[in-house]
Amino acid sequence: MPEEQFVRMYVRDFATLAARAETGSDVEALVKKRIDETRSHAALMDMRKADGHLAAVSERLRLESRRNAAGSLRNAPDPEAAAKRREEFMLRVADMLDADPVAAERRGVNRF
Repeated sequence: MPEEQFVRMYVRDFATLAARAETGSDVEALVKKRIDETRSHAALMDMRKADGHLAAVSERLRLESRRNAAGSLRNAPDPEAAAKRREEFMLRVADMLDADPVAAERRGVNRF
């Protein structure tokens, strides 16, 4: 079973990047870097603890994408549109985590 703290840490980081993207910050490089770090760390955790860390992060991102992040969206001019963009961002990150990194890089999937 994947470590809960591991999953929470990476989901929180990606949620933070989603919020930063909403404010207009260019987070593309940070997302790619964090995805690479997540993959590497997940491989290490799988070897030392149990399998499934990367899949657990991806699954939790999909779950969290549907949740209302009221605190971060409350001050947005259009909270519904902001919630939709947050959901799309987090689902895109989950898809990137699920994708084969070599094939994804060739297709340009790691671009926002």
